[in-house]
Amino acid sequence: MSSAFSPRPVPITRLALALRGVLLASAASVALPVCTVQAQQAQARHYDLPAATLEQSLNAFAQVAAINLSFDPALAQGKHALALKGDYTVQQGLGVLLQGSGLGASEAAHGNWVLGPVATQSGTALELGSTLVSGQGMGEMTENSGSYTTGAVSVGSKSPTSLRNTPQSVSVLSSQLIEDRSVTSLQDALKMAPGVTVQKTTSDTYEFYSRGFNIDSIQIDGAAPMALSSVATSFYSRRLYNLVEFDHVEVLRGSGALFGGVGDPGGVINLVRKRPLSDFQLKFEAAAGSWDNYRSQIDVTGPLTESGNVRGRLVTAYTDRQYFTDKLATQKPTIYGVFEVDLGPQTILTLGGMYESTHSNSALGLPRYSNGKDIGLARHTNLGQNWSYMDNISQEIFTKLDHYFDNDWKLNVSYTNTRDAGKALAAVSGNAVNPSTLAGPVWRASYNVYSTSQDLIDSNLSGSFDAFGREHQFVLGADYQRVTSRWQGAGVFTGTGVPIDVFDPGYWKPTTISLETPRDYSPNTQEQYGLYGRLTLQVADPLKVILGGRAARYHFQQVYTNAGVVQSDIDMREPTRFVPYFGAIYDLDEQWSLYGSYSKIFKPQQSYMLGPVGSNAVLEPLTGKTSEVGIKGELFDGRLNTSLALFYTKREDGAVEDTNYPRTSVLYGGSCCYLNQGKVISKGIELEASGEIRKDWNLMASYVYNYNKNQTDSTALSTITPKHQFKVWTTYQLPGEFSDWTVGGGVDLQSATYVSGTTVRVDGSGNILQKDIPFDYKQSGYAVWNALLKYRVDDHWSVSLNANNLFDKSYYQTVSSAANGNFYGDPRNYMLTLRGTF
Repeated sequence: MSSAFSPRPVPITRLALALRGVLLASAASVALPVCTVQAQQAQARHYDLPAATLEQSLNAFAQVAAINLSFDPALAQGKHALALKGDYTVQQGLGVLLQGSGLGASEAAHGNWVLGPVATQSGTALELGSTLVSGQGMGEMTENSGSYTTGAVSVGSKSPTSLRNTPQSVSVLSSQLIEDRSVTSLQDALKMAPGVTVQKTTSDTYEFYSRGFNIDSIQIDGAAPMALSSVATSFYSRRLYNLVEFDHVEVLRGSGALFGGVGDPGGVINLVRKRPLSDFQLKFEAAAGSWDNYRSQIDVTGPLTESGNVRGRLVTAYTDRQYFTDKLATQKPTIYGVFEVDLGPQTILTLGGMYESTHSNSALGLPRYSNGKDIGLARHTNLGQNWSYMDNISQEIFTKLDHYFDNDWKLNVSYTNTRDAGKALAAVSGNAVNPSTLAGPVWRASYNVYSTSQDLIDSNLSGSFDAFGREHQFVLGADYQRVTSRWQGAGVFTGTGVPIDVFDPGYWKPTTISLETPRDYSPNTQEQYGLYGRLTLQVADPLKVILGGRAARYHFQQVYTNAGVVQSDIDMREPTRFVPYFGAIYDLDEQWSLYGSYSKIFKPQQSYMLGPVGSNAVLEPLTGKTSEVGIKGELFDGRLNTSLALFYTKREDGAVEDTNYPRTSVLYGGSCCYLNQGKVISKGIELEASGEIRKDWNLMASYVYNYNKNQTDSTALSTITPKHQFKVWTTYQLPGEFSDWTVGGGVDLQSATYVSGTTVRVDGSGNILQKDIPFDYKQSGYAVWNALLKYRVDDHWSVSLNANNLFDKSYYQTVSSAANGNFYGDPRNYMLTLRGTF
């Protein structure tokens, strides 16, 4: 037994190969010979330890902390620890040093500390500080932590930063929360996010809203911004983000232009990928649910070489399901793979990709009476046909290079290409229902093909430096986004315009179906360049000031032709615009901080044209700015994060119709004529708590109040955003002899939403027969209750039963036009899942 460690060259990655159990059993235990002062272990000490091998860091830490620390030297082989600077208790300090090592620390008798491998299937919520897995620049991992929170996020900072040190509202949907709720898609996950409204656009496509605004930017691993289908008319993308690829989801609410690029001030979504682990792990899932909903998944990861310098992960999943709605079904195979290679002691290369094929039917939702009243159709009603289909293929390749310098600085370069392409043959209904004659809806059909490709490049340098006796942080980077889309559509089929009996829709098919596509949006391209920086100054012991900004340029080009005739031609360039960011954080004590921030954003309006008709001049971009103040708490050694935020957003220069000119419109193209006169505000309060409130008791809870108003015409900005949203979900592992059982439950409660406006009546060819038909209706407030019962069979297997909409509440999840687009929420349903971990 040795009393000290001699340095030896090892890879700097914290995911190097861990020796097999037989070697662990035969190895000698090593104790670091330092005196233990148990009474001092709960006190915070100051540490200034550089990044080093795990052995060196543990040795130095034990000497400063004055503790005895025992562990097998083989456990630390090939592992690396981050720098530790600041005041920490023993538990907190060990938690930082052990991030990503697969090791945990526990206190033994007489104040001694022992290290050992962290169990991955214990059925309990492990100590967060001992189980976090750092993502080497890919974001902080939450897998196997058993927690509903995380130690750090990258959505608002580019480098892992604690929620408490991020002066904006950020929520985390952790791996454990996603598993407990048995959700597999981004849209279902975002239903759990505080203040987020999920709006269906078709039976299988969605839009997301926060604080009354669109969330139209998404990031993966905090890299360059990607366009969602709702932004800048890149409407052809039908990619549905499958969580099989991702560890967790981060949601920033408010203006996110600093790293998220152009868009509305609704926020930014960041998806953090699953990554290879240093030890072998195999996970298996098989699930069966209501309406013939079946799903399976295999997830395997571990070292691929004896030295552990190459690691890999492969995830495959298959979904075959039907829905509570008639004539809807989906088949979806998915595969995701990723490799990590240690190119040297301080350089990691990541390579990966994803492939997913989706075959499904689709629907445009239900109509209402022309005055807006509910028809009262059965929830299973679908005004589509089973011969309709939508085939989509999504592909993604990515690569990433992380280099760690000796002075704690890091260079990150990443590239992602994501593609999706498909075709759709749809049977749809049009027109609202006349409340007297019950006539109006007619059958229509369409065929289209589409493709979208996004190229995303991001490079940044981050680190810390000393100045004026204090340590500060700096991030400088640049990103590039290019979105190239094409949509081609068929003309009008013969045999359309047949009236529909909405109470008994029956079977219908057009006389002829032409696969010719004379309608063509090509080119349809947008480019975005960004240069960003973020400086965090520690101006005093309790006070940080953050200064940041982004310089961005934007280019959009679209030509729409119908049968070779140009209908719309837009080519606009937005000159360099600078958006600033300011923030401040004041630490009240070791757990609580006050914060404030100010951020701006802009969004081009290339689809809105200035008069007169034919000028081809587009409006200036709309601009938004968000001010936010609040308090954040990091309790129980970081196992519980809490926040309270007050926000105020003002968006100006939105498109307002110019009545001096006749109204013209090109579908998805340039519409005329408009002025930059729109002004809207959104303000409110957000409260959130996520994490472990006591041992074995996890909680995700939030309340959001939002008031929004269109100041141009004194109406609400977003009537589909409820004023009040309350979401809570909690699980508790029973104690004692019932510890194999976990129970959970929660409720999603919201106030009323409503829709008003005008619609038109068209014939089967799409010709307008009547226009400006007014409607006005609302969906009353409702509560949807959910529950979980989970049983741990043994150390490897568990079975869980999820019950959703437990009391079978009937409500509209999405309210839209009187003509169509109204979707019921899911009735009561169940999902039984078998999980195995080895």
